[in-house]
Amino acid sequence: MKRTLKSLAIFTLLATSASHAAVIYQANDGSNIDLYGRLGFNISDKKSGDTSGDFDARIGFSARQAINDKLAVIGFTQYQVNAAEYANNISAENPNDFTARYVWAGIDFAEYGKLTGGRVSSGLIMFTDIGDVFASSDVAMARQANFVDPTAVQVFRQDGTIQYQNTFGNFDFSTAYILGNNTSDLDYGYNAALRYTLDMGDFGRLQPVIAGQTEKASHDDTSTLSDNNVDKYTFYGIGTRYYLGDFMFGLLYAQDKVTYLDGSADSTDKDYEATLVWNVSPDWALRTGYRHLKNEDGDG
Repeated sequence: MKRTLKSLAIFTLLATSASHAAVIYQANDGSNIDLYGRLGFNISDKKSGDTSGDFDARIGFSARQAINDKLAVIGFTQYQVNAAEYANNISAENPNDFTARYVWAGIDFAEYGKLTGGRVSSGLIMFTDIGDVFASSDVAMARQANFVDPTAVQVFRQDGTIQYQNTFGNFDFSTAYILGNNTSDLDYGYNAALRYTLDMGDFGRLQPVIAGQTEKASHDDTSTLSDNNVDKYTFYGIGTRYYLGDFMFGLLYAQDKVTYLDGSADSTDKDYEATLVWNVSPDWALRTGYRHLKNEDGDG
């Protein structure tokens, strides 16, 4: 059995970015069109082990057309230079091309929830955000998702997703069916996440989360899979955030597995993470974290 052990302790991360939003159109009924933009420059050694700097830029539009006080049509599109999607080879010819991060449309039913379709922002982000606190988005969990769906960026987003989200009291809930497209090469996929908020007054606020996803490759004639023997991908995670004053502490455990048609051993990731954020002021925050990632019988 092949095993690898990867541990990471992050105490400082140098990054600079500036983001801005502008209202293009605003109506009295709540309809609006907004423009969003961000420029960033990150310095790290996570890609190759050598310290290097990477520029990234994002631009996007969000829109909302109110039908009445209980119904609205909504949509969002965002493109990025140096996006993770380029690493998954789904469209851009080089990393400096603009590549779609999010492209979706849907309906907001007010207290009855939201239904969206396209390349959506996955509800599983309720879970992944526990570990995703750093400016460079250095997230390890669910890193094998694109073995089955080349359009997937972990479980954050992927093409051809129909998603429903709602809040019931202290519960936030999300579920999705993943249809995929010609690039995805999916037979099926689905996911769900559930978060509970426990307000303890002077003792802070606790937010436990559970999440899971599974998908199966279809292996059609236009398959873009890097390994034609890959069969299924499964992911699950459990974790919590604890808020007290200006501090946020997070703990999580995540596991994902890829299975194969040719009898190859399953590739299994097990990931433990802890994060701590201190919001020193409205403009400054100190962040630190620890990660322990182990792979069994996979890419090592």
